[in-house]
Amino acid sequence: PPELKPLIAQLRAQHPKLKAASDEQLMELLQQAAPAAPPDDAALDRMSAQELDDLGEQLLQQGKGPQAEPVLLRAQAKAEQEGDHKNQIWATIHLAQLWFQRRDSAEAHGFYQQALALAERLNEKRLQGIIHSEIGQNYHRMLVQYPQAIAHYRKSMEIAKSLGDEERLDICYDSLGKIYRQQGDFDRAIAIYKEANGLHVTFGREENAANDYGNLGIVYQEQGHLERAARMHRKSLEIRERLGLEADVANSYGNLGIVYQHQGEPDQAIPMYEKALAIYERIGDKPNVAQLDGNLAICYEQKGDVARALALYRKSLATKERLGDLPNAAMTYFNLGTLYRDGIGDWGGDANEARANLERAKALYEQVGDAPNAQKTARALLQV
Repeated sequence: PPELKPLIAQLRAQHPKLKAASDEQLMELLQQAAPAAPPDDAALDRMSAQELDDLGEQLLQQGKGPQAEPVLLRAQAKAEQEGDHKNQIWATIHLAQLWFQRRDSAEAHGFYQQALALAERLNEKRLQGIIHSEIGQNYHRMLVQYPQAIAHYRKSMEIAKSLGDEERLDICYDSLGKIYRQQGDFDRAIAIYKEANGLHVTFGREENAANDYGNLGIVYQEQGHLERAARMHRKSLEIRERLGLEADVANSYGNLGIVYQHQGEPDQAIPMYEKALAIYERIGDKPNVAQLDGNLAICYEQKGDVARALALYRKSLATKERLGDLPNAAMTYFNLGTLYRDGIGDWGGDANEARANLERAKALYEQVGDAPNAQKTARALLQV
């Protein structure tokens, strides 16, 4: 269900070990955990603040925000009445997460500030670190206010280092690396990933070190340092294969394919994509299957193989539309439109198909609020 998608992204951000699981696997896990029926008011009255908070968190993780909200408000009130400050903080954090799921950044921020003030008053350092990290996510992903997000991530990192909280520290490294990349501040992103990698190598945390190499590969690719990027992805791949991390192995093959594709070497990219595709098909990761079908289509387009390119674009598109992935469906319509518009070699394309696909791409970009790509598509239509 679409209401679970924001939660899945949040779970991956908070729990790095879940990154290897597909969206479908996480959705199934959350839905299987659903209780048969929520307790009635009398049962809720008999529950402790911690039991109420646990129930509210469970409902929240199942994407059941309307049922979670009154339970969490009860938990918050009961914890305050009983002087149970720790559960009061947790209930407030979970209420903030509820509003974050609803994409109401102002309400989420208000609850986070309540939780932070109480955690600071009680000198609960670990909880302060968690809250700063989540406030950073609110500024980063919802408000797109990068300086404020970085300040909170840095504060969370400082606390995590002082407490030796390795899991929170990994989340901070990942969040800071992503935000610096999004800002185009590649040197800072590289410094963060190298700092993380140094710690992971020192303490023998090979899975995390492989993730660091993969992140470095992505940054080097974005800088245009493609040979360096390929080296990082191969280092990541070697560790992931040795550890038997199947989904991560597929990710490394896919990243290598992207590097070769950008180097203009489709014949090297195609076997990388095909290896990744075989794994994703085997584990049932449909979003990544659709993405790789699209990447293969681009490679065959580079090779001048029109029939294969068109077939793979359409296959990718069918999956994306079935999954409700509108932004990526729009991108595939755009790629189809430009292929029909420009043609390849002796194949002159098809102006009617070009126009139809580009118009569909523009409509989807407008629907999801992606103004820059909608404008880009409008310009492409003028060239048909």
